[in-house]
Amino acid sequence: MDPSLDMWDFSSLISLWINRFYIYLGFAFGFSLWICFQIVIRKQNKNSQEKTVPKASRDLMTNGYISLQKKEVFVSGVKIFYGSQTGTAKGFATVLAEAVSSLGLPVALINLKEYDPDDHLVEEVTSKNVSAFLVATYTDGRPTESAEWFCRWLEEAANDFRFGKTYLKGVRYAVFGLGNSAYVSHFNKVGKDVDKWLWMLGAHRVMSRGEGDCNVVKSKHGSIEADFTAWKARFISRLQALCKGERKPCGGNCKKGKCESNQHGSEAMEPGSHAQEEFHQRDAEEEPFGSTSEEESGTEDHQSLKSVIDVEDLGKIMDRMKKEKREKERQEGETSLIRSTVKNEASERRAMITPALREALTKQGYQLIGSHSGVKLCRWTKSMLRGRGGCYKHTFYGIESHRCMETTPSLACANKCVFCWRHHTNPVGTEWRWKMDQPEMILKEAIENHQNVMKQFRGVPGVREERFEEGMTVKHCALSLVGEPIMYPEINRFLKLLHERKISSFLVTNAQFPAEIRRHEFEPWSRKIPHAAEQLSPRATTTEPVL
Repeated sequence: MDPSLDMWDFSSLISLWINRFYIYLGFAFGFSLWICFQIVIRKQNKNSQEKTVPKASRDLMTNGYISLQKKEVFVSGVKIFYGSQTGTAKGFATVLAEAVSSLGLPVALINLKEYDPDDHLVEEVTSKNVSAFLVATYTDGRPTESAEWFCRWLEEAANDFRFGKTYLKGVRYAVFGLGNSAYVSHFNKVGKDVDKWLWMLGAHRVMSRGEGDCNVVKSKHGSIEADFTAWKARFISRLQALCKGERKPCGGNCKKGKCESNQHGSEAMEPGSHAQEEFHQRDAEEEPFGSTSEEESGTEDHQSLKSVIDVEDLGKIMDRMKKEKREKERQEGETSLIRSTVKNEASERRAMITPALREALTKQGYQLIGSHSGVKLCRWTKSMLRGRGGCYKHTFYGIESHRCMETTPSLACANKCVFCWRHHTNPVGTEWRWKMDQPEMILKEAIENHQNVMKQFRGVPGVREERFEEGMTVKHCALSLVGEPIMYPEINRFLKLLHERKISSFLVTNAQFPAEIRRHEFEPWSRKIPHAAEQLSPRATTTEPVL
């Protein structure tokens, strides 16, 4: 082997080793150029693909998989509810269904007589449907027979604190009422009520309420058919806008015509039209109650829903309330002083239920008895009539809720608690100072009123016939409706009358009257609860001895 060749190979290896960093740098530079070249090529291919493929059918590349771009659905369908007596509302519903079908939207016609709102209405919150209600006003401003139960349920739900103001939040609806303006006092009353109750439960009105008038003289468009045609055209136009994802220029929550929306448009209401005047009148007259989370909302403390009180302003507000209270007490003092000159102090005791209180409680579903008692159907009674669960008395003691009567012999309460969900209009006192009705009369009318309310559930969707028949016979009485029943001077006689009829009792008291509790004649009788007199059921701050 040539020694000079070996020397050259050795010197070459040394040279490569000394210059190795330059070699590494050259490889890195070349690899970087190759990466940049690949990026440019892919970008050019992507641009060319975007130019050749239509936007509506363009595919998206995600993790190596091809997926079609999803189109957002704003309206999944339309449900048309109707309550008809002579068939007019049903006919209008059919016409409206045909018009909606022409838009390519699924549509369902629903007779309110066969619809159970307790089960299905809340489903509309997340369904993305638009609900249209076509309801007629029947004799004396009442709903038709087919819509009677739905309207009663809706009214009770709107006035029940357990449902809350957001129960139907997400439901989109429109209302068309059928009526006759010849009956001025209750023209389209049912349509107005349904619109108001849905709004109170948090549903969103997509357009102003329509009112059809059978009186051709005063009808806006000359006949009820023409009124419906005009409303239908606005509804279809509004529906098309909703399908495109457009929002209504006015959210339906403005007060007295002051629109706060930043959007502009006229697809829902034309300026100066009857619909716009009607909408503004609706806002001014039927503003939703700004009540607390109480069972009997709408009696006092009317406050705007969107009003927010700063903590820093509480002091000023409390000062103003105290000032108003002092002024009211001063006026009441002057009034009582004037009355005292006319009436003797030893005159007959006044009734506990004043005319104003009677009107408020009746509106809230109470069946009033005499001058200080009342009865009302419990929601657990309605639940068990449908074969569902009962209240805690059913869980703990086996009491069947559908055979239970909730009543009170005293609507007066011993306190006016700030956290109470009740209406705060009941009389307050720590001793009995009103007229007193006899317990025999109270019990008799309580059972009669309870049975009359129960009769309204015959034939209601979901109510089991055997439960209904059992519920007509009262087997238990819950003295827990409202107020402090133990204040009633004849409470012992009242309980004795219940037990003589084989009706068990459940008395609720906040234990502020220990002397009255000691005077009670506790009886360990119960059809299903042996020795129930010794059982106590604590509930929050309430002590409930079972009698």
